[in-house]
Amino acid sequence: MAWEAGGKTQAAPAQRMVDFSNGKFSNTLNDCSYIPGINSAPLHELLPSMIGNRLQVGFKAFGGKMNGYFTNEANILGVESRTSSPVRIPRDESLLSHPQITNLYPCGEGAGYAGGIISAAIDGINCVDAISTKLNNL
Repeated sequence: MAWEAGGKTQAAPAQRMVDFSNGKFSNTLNDCSYIPGINSAPLHELLPSMIGNRLQVGFKAFGGKMNGYFTNEANILGVESRTSSPVRIPRDESLLSHPQITNLYPCGEGAGYAGGIISAAIDGINCVDAISTKLNNL
């Protein structure tokens, strides 16, 4: 649905914050730095109600606590989808290297050892440390 709402391009479906919270389609959008662009879409209809309704309530509540937050000068962009690799490349638990392929260190999301950018970065650091330890012991 988001692909279609984005115009079947890399443009993101978007809606003005107050319009989203009030369930109203945004006829125009604010300028945005997202390079592929944005297309007006009814995010309030595209998101599952369990999520969309909570965001609508949350934006309004936070706007009541922080002056200027709840405004149609803000675009809501979506919908992000996160998935992790469906495969896991084997690696030794302590050495972090592949058990059969010398000097191969499966790492991060693509190898099945992380589920997001932060955990992938941490896994990368751990693999670099393991490589460094190996090189220092040569």
